[in-house]
Amino acid sequence: MNSYLFLLTIGPVQSFIAAARKSRDLWAGSHLLSELSRYAAQELKALNATLIFPAQEELDKHEVVNRILARIETDQPKQVGEQIERNIRNFLREQAVQLFQKIPGFKKEPDSQKQALDQIDDLLEIAWACVATTGNYQHDRAAVEKALAARKATRDFRRPAYAAAVPKSSIDGLRESVIPERYHPHPGDNEKERRRKHLQLLDLFGAKPSERLSGVDLLKRHLPGSGGVTDFPSTSHIAALPWLARYSQAFASAFDSYVKDIRQFFDQNAQPAKINRERFRNINLLQGYDASIVFEERLAEDVDAVDLPAARSRLHDLYTALGSRPEPYYAILHADGDHMGKVIDHLATEGIEKHQQFSRSLDSFAAGVRAIVEGPDYRGALVYAGGDDVLAFLPLDTVLSCARLLAQRFAEALGAYQTTDKLAPTLSIGIAIVHHIEPLSTALDLARQAEKMAKRSRNALAIILSKRSGADTAIWGGWDTDFVDRLERWIELHQTDALPDGAAFELRDLYHRVGPVLPKEALHAEAMRILQRKRAARGQSEIGSNDLTRLEQTLQSYGVQTLANELIVAREFARARGLQPAEERIPA
Repeated sequence: MNSYLFLLTIGPVQSFIAAARKSRDLWAGSHLLSELSRYAAQELKALNATLIFPAQEELDKHEVVNRILARIETDQPKQVGEQIERNIRNFLREQAVQLFQKIPGFKKEPDSQKQALDQIDDLLEIAWACVATTGNYQHDRAAVEKALAARKATRDFRRPAYAAAVPKSSIDGLRESVIPERYHPHPGDNEKERRRKHLQLLDLFGAKPSERLSGVDLLKRHLPGSGGVTDFPSTSHIAALPWLARYSQAFASAFDSYVKDIRQFFDQNAQPAKINRERFRNINLLQGYDASIVFEERLAEDVDAVDLPAARSRLHDLYTALGSRPEPYYAILHADGDHMGKVIDHLATEGIEKHQQFSRSLDSFAAGVRAIVEGPDYRGALVYAGGDDVLAFLPLDTVLSCARLLAQRFAEALGAYQTTDKLAPTLSIGIAIVHHIEPLSTALDLARQAEKMAKRSRNALAIILSKRSGADTAIWGGWDTDFVDRLERWIELHQTDALPDGAAFELRDLYHRVGPVLPKEALHAEAMRILQRKRAARGQSEIGSNDLTRLEQTLQSYGVQTLANELIVAREFARARGLQPAEERIPA
């Protein structure tokens, strides 16, 4: 038999994963792509192929990237590639058939099920290439990469067989909805009819009245995870976690009474959403229910208009009993490795064994990410961790420390590998702080922007705060600088009320008014004058001298705008960790 280097990719990636209305849809897209890649890797192993990326061992302990490199021994490489591609497509269709058979709406609408399966058949973009090995691994790898690029440039385009004159998916706007329009409420329907259709849509398809879902959307919406891991927490649940962690034990009876009361306002067949208690045991703080029910704006989605005032009254009773309400912001963490391409290219000069060693180290990092993100210290929800790519939802009170630990673990796992310039891989992380009802697509775009911002500096953290009013606020700094420590100090100052909230906004206003025209020395002097006259502790004392010195040092090193932005972002973290301005407290 002859030896070949085989490279396969499975897509689409971003357009498939990011097309999500719910956090669970996002997780399902990532999970499904990983499962397809895992299946492809296992199929290659069954053919006695030598896996290079991902590593040969422990494929079931982490997500698998959609790019698979292996060495195969065969006299028929074309048949191997075609067989692997065919098996992947058949595997996806089999999964879809089994799942669609459990959707009640498809039992009533067999034509819709057929249309949905047609869309599934048209979903995947699989490309593969192989080259005969020459004994020079670096040369062979470059050749198979070039061959795959050529194949992608000449990929097949087919007219979809399922085109119809019906509304497009409200999730991705690409595929047609497979849910017949008669199931959706229409402007002429009375309230009773609208409610009937609302419940019918939920019962038959798992859809909301405003959702037009394609077969691909329904596959993600109903996809069960491996080991029965389903019921992914909502963005509202993640936002409420700091508040729940502070109050759910001390006010357990108040929460129990609220959950009992609020359930009566939900239809029997449309009870409040739950999270998976087994996987997310560290954030199971509301009797297993998703914390969307503690936000007034979310109640209107599922509670009938007649019962909504009473449901809101119960929620306000809970707020009053606790003397506070949950902060509405959460964090999306998006991480990506630095110098990875250069490191992989350099290691190729040392042969296939070095690449396999690097792959094992990379997979070892990925396998440990879930335990960190979803552990008791950080209480997050991992969407994806494959290789050097991480996407997760985290509450604001833990996301900074979680990001720092991930960067440390990545450096520890891969620090022994370097580029030709002696640069080791590092992890750049972007964090987007967004409102819990902000469209998920917008939130993901912000997280990607933050990650790209961090990668411009390499080995860095970037944070974008997106408030519902006003412009976004962005800050960034290297892991090897005092950026995170400095930010933690600003958070402490806000938490202890040692820094007035208005200071940051006055500094930002100063910069916008005269920053571009005022000499640097005069600008800094005016900024210090603002800080020195600010009164801490609700106007009872001055800002401490040591803290004033640190503020001045930051001002001199990074400028007025950077200091103002850091203080504004720090204020948001402080609110999540327990501080609320007096005027926003709800009287007991």
